[in-house]
Amino acid sequence: MKIYFIYVTFKSFEEAKKLGVKIVKNKLAACVNIIPTIYSTYEWKKKIFIEKECSVIIKTSKSKVEKAINFIKINHSYDCPAISAFPIKKTHKDFEKWVTDQTK
Repeated sequence: MKIYFIYVTFKSFEEAKKLGVKIVKNKLAACVNIIPTIYSTYEWKKKIFIEKECSVIIKTSKSKVEKAINFIKINHSYDCPAISAFPIKKTHKDFEKWVTDQTK
């Protein structure tokens, strides 16, 4: 079983926290880490923005990646949320077992 980290940004800590709880309660991930303050520079609808956001790292199993991404997309406040999933090549076996057990 492979472990994946899903990275996503949110407009606020509150939104990230609420969605993080739902993700864990629904067994879509074992853990959600919230980094409360980042600054993002991007172009949207031909305008440049520099905004304070919140970033999140979601730790899940390979079998739950697609469901987690779809859940985030449906429940996210952005029209086009930045959601990326990364396979983890190496990890501590006890951590891998914990993530796997939490996402059954």
